[in-house]
Amino acid sequence: MTAIASGYMSSFFDVFEEAGTAVGEESDSIRKQCLVSFMHSIIPFSSANIIPEVKFLNLKTEWEEDTGMLSSDSEIALHPAYQQIIGMGQGAIPLILNEMKKKRGQWFWALKSITGEDPVPLEIRGNIKKMTGVWIKWGEEKGYL
Repeated sequence: MTAIASGYMSSFFDVFEEAGTAVGEESDSIRKQCLVSFMHSIIPFSSANIIPEVKFLNLKTEWEEDTGMLSSDSEIALHPAYQQIIGMGQGAIPLILNEMKKKRGQWFWALKSITGEDPVPLEIRGNIKKMTGVWIKWGEEKGYL
């Protein structure tokens, strides 16, 4: 990615994050599609899978849109886009952890699959906020953040 494209992406992401969460499911979907469209306008689609951040964002967006209404943890984790994120291996760890810092989500299965570790003590399992905190601390200690 060129320095110019990287600068545009960084600026766009900053503005997009400041806009906050969209009101309603439809507007949130439009917001996500706008982000993907912008990325495709500055990065050729053919190179999108070469850049890990872009690949991750595309897969994450697809996964969130397809599983947003699901309640089954196994259906959510077995979604093809989620499995492709896991398939990105160690390179996905900082991307997942940074995503968790912004917004809690169902990333625990992916992190355990990629790292082979589970730093979450039994007594806080089920508490998403605390589990997220443990994984972020783990990421900082391991040098991923």
